[in-house]
Amino acid sequence: MHEISQKLYKAVVLVCENRRDDGRKSCGVTEPGLRIAIKEAMKSAGLSVRVLSTSCMDHCKDGPTVSFMPMDVMFGDVHIDDVPELVTKMNVYLSS
Repeated sequence: MHEISQKLYKAVVLVCENRRDDGRKSCGVTEPGLRIAIKEAMKSAGLSVRVLSTSCMDHCKDGPTVSFMPMDVMFGDVHIDDVPELVTKMNVYLSS
């Protein structure tokens, strides 16, 4: 193993896409396509951000859940209509 020193992105956005088959609320079922919408919007805004799918982040009751790293900021109840606001927030975090 070796450490990779070159940082390709200024931030990472984690989007919960966990799916449950037992009928309980889960992020991936509640808002399908959210990760792709965020990825396209961040790219269109010219932000150096990697958008990744993740499994459960243990906030199902607050889902769909999105997390900004390394800012350690988490957003709950996120829907596709919220994507422009996420882009604005990311711009603010990257500008600080």
